[in-house]
Amino acid sequence: MTRKCSRITGFFAWLALGAAGAAAQSPEAESYYRDNIHATVTSKCIDCHIDGGRAGYTGLLFTNSAPGNHDVFDDFVNTPTPGARANTVLSKIRGASGHGGGVQVPQGSGEYQKFERYMELLSETQNTSPSVPGAPVSVSAVADNQSATVSFSAPSDNGGAAITSYTATSTPGGVSGSCAASPCSVTGLTNGTAYTFTVTATNEAGEGPASTASNSVTPAAPAVFRMTLEEPVNGEIHSGVGNLRGWAVASAGITKVEILIDGVYEFDAPYGASRGDVGGAFPDVADSKNSGYSLAYTYSLLSAGEHSITAVAHSELGETIEVTNTFTVVKFPNPYITEPNAIDLNTASCSVENDEIVLIDALVEDLMHDVTLKWRTAAQGFEIIEIR
Repeated sequence: MTRKCSRITGFFAWLALGAAGAAAQSPEAESYYRDNIHATVTSKCIDCHIDGGRAGYTGLLFTNSAPGNHDVFDDFVNTPTPGARANTVLSKIRGASGHGGGVQVPQGSGEYQKFERYMELLSETQNTSPSVPGAPVSVSAVADNQSATVSFSAPSDNGGAAITSYTATSTPGGVSGSCAASPCSVTGLTNGTAYTFTVTATNEAGEGPASTASNSVTPAAPAVFRMTLEEPVNGEIHSGVGNLRGWAVASAGITKVEILIDGVYEFDAPYGASRGDVGGAFPDVADSKNSGYSLAYTYSLLSAGEHSITAVAHSELGETIEVTNTFTVVKFPNPYITEPNAIDLNTASCSVENDEIVLIDALVEDLMHDVTLKWRTAAQGFEIIEIR
């Protein structure tokens, strides 16, 4: 077969002038060239397009190296843009577009179809660099104390590369938090301020566009509902008149504090006493510095023996919280002695042991009693704990 080297020299010289782009090295395209195209190139072109050959002056020099010859086509087809000259190659080898070499590969032949597939592979393997991912979807937020949790679904388009991180950003303030997958936590927010959030995805190409905004949420301090019953102290012994006190706080506010004795409602305790210590412990609760309840209570009006006392705090939301202590009452036969002369200690003797004083044969309303008194630190005084 006579090869028309002089007629195809012009085509390959022009091909060489266009081969300026950087080749995208596709293993699939290169192997396809080796298995299906290389034989045609070496049988119809290489005799002229070698150093010293009739087309050697063109600078387009083929060798027996399939990878080297593949690079020639790869550079040309994808210059200046991917796939830009694929049709030019096909038109030249089938003798169109003024090809001086005439028909080298007849259109429709199996050999021509192989060139078509090769051009497709060369074009497809360009643009291998990933783009930024799309925007995440279904963004929602849940508020917490000075923070929010932002949930979302990954974008349908990852840009051709794995997403490495997501960033949730607040409006207002631009406070952000990152995560590898949903959800993202955003901290450092201001309680009482309403926020929405957008989410972006990032891959090796960079950060993608922001999602649509989430629902609006408002961070807030955790709701507080606490109370104590400080006196009577659980397990203590009481007689006569003593303190009944404690405190109660609620984020929603306190409406009242009820007192129950042995499970039965007795009265509402006066509420609103100054408690600076409680205000310091709960600075975010309104009016917590005025959260005390207290009164003087006549324990001797109860029967001698063990009793329970329950303090029940009611919030503005209709919620309740309660504390129960038990205590023991000791008393003289008359629960409330009004006459000062009713007590005569002139005939009594006493003994002291640690923080207790025992009065022996004390005369109380004409009856002899042994009376034990104990020091109460909270009351800063002695209190009767036993009467015999």
